[in-house]
Amino acid sequence: MMKKTPLAILLALSMILSLAGCQSLSPNSSPDPSEQATITADLTQDILAFSAGCSQEDVALTVNGEDVPANLFLYWLSISCSFFSNQSASPSGVSLKDNADQILEDTVTMATYYTLIRQKAGEYGALPTDAQLAAAQEAMFAKGEEHYERLKAVYGLNDEAMKYVFIIDAYYSNLLDAAVPTPTEEQLNNYVYQTKHILLSTVDTSAQRQDDGTFPSLDQKTVAEKRALAEDILSQLQAVDGEERLALFDQLMNQYSEDGRDEDGNLAVSDGYIAVPGNMDPAYEQASLALKIGELSGIVESSYGYHIILRGQVDDPSSHAGQYRENQLDQLLEEWVTQSTVKRAKLLDDLDVADYYARFTAWQTAFAEANSDAASESPDVSETPQQTQPAES
Repeated sequence: MMKKTPLAILLALSMILSLAGCQSLSPNSSPDPSEQATITADLTQDILAFSAGCSQEDVALTVNGEDVPANLFLYWLSISCSFFSNQSASPSGVSLKDNADQILEDTVTMATYYTLIRQKAGEYGALPTDAQLAAAQEAMFAKGEEHYERLKAVYGLNDEAMKYVFIIDAYYSNLLDAAVPTPTEEQLNNYVYQTKHILLSTVDTSAQRQDDGTFPSLDQKTVAEKRALAEDILSQLQAVDGEERLALFDQLMNQYSEDGRDEDGNLAVSDGYIAVPGNMDPAYEQASLALKIGELSGIVESSYGYHIILRGQVDDPSSHAGQYRENQLDQLLEEWVTQSTVKRAKLLDDLDVADYYARFTAWQTAFAEANSDAASESPDVSETPQQTQPAES
């Protein structure tokens, strides 16, 4: 209940999808199957010419003066569209066409992000080693040259772009090693934290979320009663300390907290939360990180209600060192994205995202049908060449 919706979902997507286990040729999810069905794909054209009216070498945008070719950008755009279509699969009235502008913006950010990884790796002297280049080359042709050529066809990627998507992991890991040092114990304790809390909810969590993502508030009388109860609970806890306070906190938490219970009435998270920045409601997070180990908060008001928080000790903070370093690099990359100079080419101004994706998936479907005799050796186009992204925080 407490955790926020993770940010940067589109960037995270391309880390978890990989071509490594592909077996059969099948199309990416379509934004609208009925729309795709009205399109007759022309396989005499390559997929980018058919879906976007461009060539692989056309420029989609520049990042700090470096060209991002159309084939790479449209590859990332297909990932964004596929992710959106899968997330919106339930009948919610949300269409890809209505969200096309945001999807395009997210893809520009994605393209900028990956271009900066390569640029900054060069600045930090963290370019891929010969061994990493050889490993990427081996992965590209792991299933043979015919499989490799089919991958290029279904995504519209040329040899240069294929090298890019297979080597980006090395750029990222090398940049991580060069730009982010091993954290100190103090840094880890300010990053990963453990808390228990007593929540007195002031919102109706059984109702549908509002446009701003929050639940509707309970009536004023009920909210006032919750505040009075929170003050009484806090007074009881402040009247004792040490082990007695810890025991009383658990007792009152199990008696009063409204942070979700199972069918038997037991708290769903009785042992508390282990979290890192970005996981929790902002007000809760800020209050938790302001506490010392073993310290009790006052009454903290969040979008869920009133909390009384007790900060605990994470058993092994060092086990989160890798996640901390990735989070630090993610923050650096966000700064670099903000500071970068990005110029869009006319291709993006003229691009109809929904039409592009419908034609893109129609071409893939037609290609799959035309090559069904070789399905056992063909790539699954619902999966994509692996790329990396810092762990979500």
